[in-house]
This record gives sequence, structure tokens and C-alpha cells, in this order.
Amino acid sequence: MNITATSRPRRAERILKQEAEGSVVLLSVDSGGYYSLDALGGRVWDLCSGDLTVSDIAGRLEQEYDAPRATIEADLLELLSDLAREKLVRDS
Repeated sequence: MNITATSRPRRAERILKQEAEGSVVLLSVDSGGYYSLDALGGRVWDLCSGDLTVSDIAGRLEQEYDAPRATIEADLLELLSDLAREKLVRDS
């Protein structure tokens, strides 16, 4: 799946989320695979409802964190592409 600024990422079903010590671990019930995220990655995960575009999510993060929009969007696209490759998110 190719993630772009207009994609609407949605969390895959049957993924468990556990927060611990400033990080987030995602576990796929079906595959048994897991993926670790830092606190910012966990915030991105929470925003992947399928309602917001990648650009919308970048805008929210820009308001919450002190970083340039271009940097946020580039990092966001990279993270979401990784999550899509692991079948943890899909485009609505």
C-alpha cells in the first residue's frame, strides 16, 4: 500500500495496544507479530481512525510538537509506510 498525504490511515483490526514506560507496543492477534513505537508513534497510532488524512494528522502534530511541518510530514509518511508494510494500518 502506498501511503500519501491524502491517504486516510485506519488501524487494522485485531491489533492490541499496550503502553509501557513512554512507549507503545502493538501486537497482531492474527500473526503474533509485534511492533514497538515511541510516545509520538503512539500518538500517531491513536490518530489513525480512518477519518483524518495524513496531512490532517501532520497538522495536528504540528500544533502539539515544536517541529517544522515538512519534517513532521516526512517522518509521518515513513512511519505509516512501515506500519502499512507490517499490515497494522490500511488506507480507508
